[in-house]
Amino acid sequence: MKILRQVRNLVAVASLVLFWSLPGFGNTLDSEKYSKVIWNYLETLCSFGPRNPGSEGYRETLRLIRKVGEKYADQVLEQPFLVRTSTSTTEPMVNLELRFEGTQGGTPILIGAHFDTRPFADEDPDPANWSAPILGANDGGSGTAVLLGLAQYLSQHPAARPVHLVFFDGEDFGGKDAGLKLLGSTYYAQQLLEKEKSEWPYWVLVIDMIGDKDLQIFKEDHSLKGSASFLDKIYSVAKEQGVVALSEKMKYTIYDDHYPFHRMGIPSTVLIDFDYPYWHTLEDTLDKCSIESMLTIFSVVVKTIEDL
Repeated sequence: MKILRQVRNLVAVASLVLFWSLPGFGNTLDSEKYSKVIWNYLETLCSFGPRNPGSEGYRETLRLIRKVGEKYADQVLEQPFLVRTSTSTTEPMVNLELRFEGTQGGTPILIGAHFDTRPFADEDPDPANWSAPILGANDGGSGTAVLLGLAQYLSQHPAARPVHLVFFDGEDFGGKDAGLKLLGSTYYAQQLLEKEKSEWPYWVLVIDMIGDKDLQIFKEDHSLKGSASFLDKIYSVAKEQGVVALSEKMKYTIYDDHYPFHRMGIPSTVLIDFDYPYWHTLEDTLDKCSIESMLTIFSVVVKTIEDL
């Protein structure tokens, strides 16, 4: 079955190449180019090592995102904040936002991913590894690499609406019972409360763990309840492109970076493969990831935002 799914994913990528070469479907996506771009970003991120807050890999990742933003975005914003980790200590964190103006104005589409990686491999089968930080090739790396690829794409092919690419910090920070998760997205959402609703995002799309070689994405409960029409659009595009990795079935209720926005009533969607077997283990490494899977999501996202 796993071999069959891998073959289907390869067929899906070939279909994407054909689809994007046809006239009448907006900008032509250079699949070969963006496969290399996205994979190079993922390789670079993994070369930094674990990217949990405070680590050298974390600082290198911030430098990379800033560099890409300065090269491609219309505006780069930083949103620093402090997280109290105990009664006496705090951890500095920061969200980075790359803004693209769009050609027709309107409220922005926010596309987010967390760039941090988990400080604890607390799902590792070996208890001796539970206190070690994970590399996070898929969990943190794949979504970040796709957003960096989107930055390059949007600089050359602006969408009609403004697009804000937000790299959230602190999604995977705390222990299981510490309550220190979704920190960057929660802070970002809280800052929106100080603005008029007319300035809130038109739609929030979060991508997370989309690099699995055996990619299977199910409809998520909060996404279905709060952003059904946008979810339908994504699945319509996926069907047009021959993508088989997106299942019509609803399987999970997930508290990811889309949730703080969903709670505010903003249409918010997460695309995540939560059946990734190496989640929160030391085995979440580059060899477990697939550029075919990442390009599939990249292509679906590009076409979806073009049509909004």
